Amino acid sequence: MFSSKNKISVRQLQILLILDIFGMGVTFLPKKMVEFGGQNGWICVIIGVIFACICAWISASLAEKFPDDDFVTYAGKIVSKPIAIIITAGFVLKIIFSLSMELRIFSEIVKQTILFNTPSYAISFCMLIVGAYGALKGYEIRGRIAEILIFVIFIPMFIIFGFIASGADYTNLMPFFDTNNTEILYGGIFSLFTFSGIEFILFAYPYLKNKKTAKKESVKAVVFVGIIMILITVITIAKLGPFDIKNQIWPVLELMNTVDLPGTFLERQDAVVMSFWIMSVFIIVNAGVYFSCLLTKHTIKKGKNIWYVVIISAIIFSISLIPGDISEIINITDKIYMSFGAIYIFAIPFLLLIIAKIRKLGDSFENTERKN
Repeated sequence: MFSSKNKISVRQLQILLILDIFGMGVTFLPKKMVEFGGQNGWICVIIGVIFACICAWISASLAEKFPDDDFVTYAGKIVSKPIAIIITAGFVLKIIFSLSMELRIFSEIVKQTILFNTPSYAISFCMLIVGAYGALKGYEIRGRIAEILIFVIFIPMFIIFGFIASGADYTNLMPFFDTNNTEILYGGIFSLFTFSGIEFILFAYPYLKNKKTAKKESVKAVVFVGIIMILITVITIAKLGPFDIKNQIWPVLELMNTVDLPGTFLERQDAVVMSFWIMSVFIIVNAGVYFSCLLTKHTIKKGKNIWYVVIISAIIFSISLIPGDISEIINITDKIYMSFGAIYIFAIPFLLLIIAKIRKLGDSFENTERKN
């Protein structure tokens, strides 16, 4: 499961990053951006994309210095093993808590839109079981599945948003730049944290067949996701208007569920629209379980893989049951974004990279190739 022989291509890394980043955050991104920037909330997303690209470059630069080491090993070389274990434990907690809340949000959305009489815990359990089973199959299998799902997820989405965009009222985006600059900046910082998944770059390098172009291609993947998020935010604001968006919990999903596809013969069109989004949630759950188990196994270095998956999945499921209502879930999610997100998307990789450079640790690709 966690063997270094689990190799993927740089193209698969790109696809995995796109799918790992794109997920739950986009469902409430326009609402949050409108709260910060009103009709100019899309500007916040642009700022967030710029920040996200910088964070991706920092994380890739750090992992690139230790291309054959897992995160626990090279963090131990940089700041000592005890501190590396503490950092890794924080990473695992960040992934577990984030995934727990995203799993709960997913189950609440499915319950409210499709499976009205199904308990939310049953929906969470089913998704978690499927994601955990996928995690057991290893990184290479994740890459192969992602190559299929990216078309299943994004092609329907592009078609749906194409129809929505054609009927949107773009005067809802005006007046331009008529918002407090400080609020726009705060919105940009918050939108950065919806790019949760960038930190997975730190763990991917030992599994890459060709590491030379990984940094550049990783940044390209973030740019791709960023452009999609900008377009979704622009189209949502243009179609619904900033006032209506503020009064809805899931404006993006509401927008997709109301589109009338021409010539359709489906009675439950909303279920079809939701299906590709459900697949993207599977990838997120799969990634969360996989990387939390990976980091824990690299830290403890004992035990069978399946027990890590079972125990961590049980913890994730239990935490997902704690929040009471949807407002509490969103509030907890925001706090996770602003605390763990800030630390592990930017601060930890940046500090580790600076310390590694100061201590002149890590090999260039040229040196690594000579050794090999």
